[in-house]
Amino acid sequence: MRPVVPAGYRFSTSPKGMLDWSWARERLTGSHNYVIVTVRPDGRPHAMGMHGLWFEDAYYFGTDSATRKAKNLAANPHCVLINERLDELVIVEGMGERVDHSELPEGLSDASKSKYGWPLDPRKGGHVYKLVPRIIFAFPEKQIATAVTKWVFE
Repeated sequence: MRPVVPAGYRFSTSPKGMLDWSWARERLTGSHNYVIVTVRPDGRPHAMGMHGLWFEDAYYFGTDSATRKAKNLAANPHCVLINERLDELVIVEGMGERVDHSELPEGLSDASKSKYGWPLDPRKGGHVYKLVPRIIFAFPEKQIATAVTKWVFE
């Protein structure tokens, strides 16, 4: 679908030209770096660059429970993820939750080793979080007038 924007932005309202979900998935999977935005208990935003894996239509990342993002997610799981290519911007709004290593999908640790050079290892400490998308927006700069797209996950 199309995101709702004021008329002055001149984005297309026609379904013609909308992006296929594979476009967003490729950019989320292919990013090496991401930015995650969480919400502090007092309502202020907190942004942090990080590594992670877009895998089976969710985002997985590791962090220690002492980090600001972990503390924020414990108090409020709402968060935003942004891929590294702003000219092919994908914005994921969703909920971040801590998951046990036993709950991770098969192949995730191998994907981490392939992408970053290290597997996910529960013996190393820290925790794994899963960001489950609710809404995803795509804003491709070169197609901004025709291809802005929104996906809703229920």
